[in-house]
Amino acid sequence: MDTRAGRYFRWLLFWQQQGRCCYCGEHVLLTYRPYDAARPYAATLEHLHRRADGGTGHPSNLAMACKRCNDTRGERDWLSYTSWRRDEF
Repeated sequence: MDTRAGRYFRWLLFWQQQGRCCYCGEHVLLTYRPYDAARPYAATLEHLHRRADGGTGHPSNLAMACKRCNDTRGERDWLSYTSWRRDEF
């Protein structure tokens, strides 16, 4: 996804998710500056069904997650990872 489309989807998902991470529910920082993008609560695009498992870049498969959750999800399913991050187990 090119930069312009990525920015648009991050903004759209930020608005739809009320500025919260899809996994932990914490507020995220929507920024386009490179040094802010490295912060743990920077908004990132997340593929719910991982591309490594056959997921696509279609907008229905995208959500906004904080960098911390996006980096730590690993191979877990998105629904079980959400439950784990929100201490629902």
